[in-house]
Amino acid sequence: AMEVIKDNKKWLEKWENVSRKRALMYAGRYSIHRPIVYRLQNRIMKRYEPFFEKTIIFDEMEKPYSRAGWLKRLEANCIIESPLGPIPIELDEIYPVAQSVFPWNIDMETERERKRACSKFYRNLVIVGMDEVEREDENYDIRKIKSIANYQFGRGAGDALFDGDVEIIKSKRTGKIRNVICNGKHVVSMRASDGFFTLKMEGGKRLHSFFPPPKMRVVVNGDAASFIKEGRNVFARFVVDACRDIRPYDEVLIVDEDDNLLGVGQSIMNREEMMDFERGMAVKTREGIQSD
Repeated sequence: AMEVIKDNKKWLEKWENVSRKRALMYAGRYSIHRPIVYRLQNRIMKRYEPFFEKTIIFDEMEKPYSRAGWLKRLEANCIIESPLGPIPIELDEIYPVAQSVFPWNIDMETERERKRACSKFYRNLVIVGMDEVEREDENYDIRKIKSIANYQFGRGAGDALFDGDVEIIKSKRTGKIRNVICNGKHVVSMRASDGFFTLKMEGGKRLHSFFPPPKMRVVVNGDAASFIKEGRNVFARFVVDACRDIRPYDEVLIVDEDDNLLGVGQSIMNREEMMDFERGMAVKTREGIQSD
C-alpha cells in the first residue's frame, strides 16, 4: 500500500490540506514521499525567487533556522539542506518545515531523495563560501514576507502584495510577524499555527489585479454573487469553475463569471470537489467586497 502512495503522490497532493494541526512525524522511508513533502519541494523549486546573486548552503540545524540572527544578515541566499530537501531560510516557519520532526540520522531512501531535490534546486544558483559575502543586510523581514507570498500564492505575488510603503507588525510576546500593512492598508495577516498568510480584502484586490484568470479564482454564478459580496460563504452548488491549483484550505479569490472580485476566503475543497459536489461548503468567505 505504501508503494502505491509513493507512486501516486503527485495525484494525492490535490487532496492534501495546506497545513494540519499535527506535526509531520518521521515514520520511516516513506515519510519523504508524503504528498505534503512533494508539494513543498515542488513549490520551492517553481516559486522561490532568489534575492542575491550568491548562495550559501548550510547543514540541518536547530529550528527555526532564522533564530540564528547572523544568518538573517548575510547578503546571500541561505539554503538549509534539511531532511525534507532544500529550505530557504525565509521559509523556515511554514508548514511542514517548522512542524516536522525527523531524526538526525535518516534512512538511505530519504537521504537519496533529499540529495536529488537539493541538486536540482542548486542548478541555477551560484554557490559560495561564508568568506565571500557581507553581513550587513537589514531587510530580512521583507524577504521573508515576499518569499512566503510567492510560495503560498505563486511567483510574483510578493512584489504584487507588498508594492509600496510596508509596515510589519509583530507580536510583542513572541516577536513573530502578525500583520502586514502596505500604503496604510491591511493586506495580510500571518497565522501563527502554520506560518501562512490570511488574505484581507486589500490583498485580494492586489492579487486579483496581478494574476490573470483563472489563477486563485473560484467562480460563482449570478445567484450567489450578491450574497458573497455581503460576506456569505460559497456552497459547491453555486460554483461554476475554479483554478486547478486550489487545494483544501488555500486562500482564494471569489469572482463572478465576468471576473469581478466579490470577496476573499479560504477554500474547503479542491476544484474537483467543488465541481462534483452538489452540497457542502466550498469556500469559507473571510470578507466580501461590500464589507471592505
